Amino acid sequence: MNTKEQLKSLSIRKTMNTVEINKSIMELNFKKEQLKNEVDIIQEQIYFLASLRESQRMTEEDRIYKLSGQSLFDQMFGVK
Repeated sequence: MNTKEQLKSLSIRKTMNTVEINKSIMELNFKKEQLKNEVDIIQEQIYFLASLRESQRMTEEDRIYKLSGQSLFDQMFGVK
């Protein structure tokens, strides 16, 4: 639904009285809050997935490092 259709669905007209205007403002604020909450949830999911990706990347780098034989050398001579 585009913006014009949303505004029409809220019964916004040029000849609205104060009560109707206040009702429409409340409806818009409610919708805004719902969308903000939805954005917050999506942002949390993005951060979680990015964190998961980073932890997997580190695990993969550690695995490659250990397979390279360098890890044994570093352990023997205290390098890390």
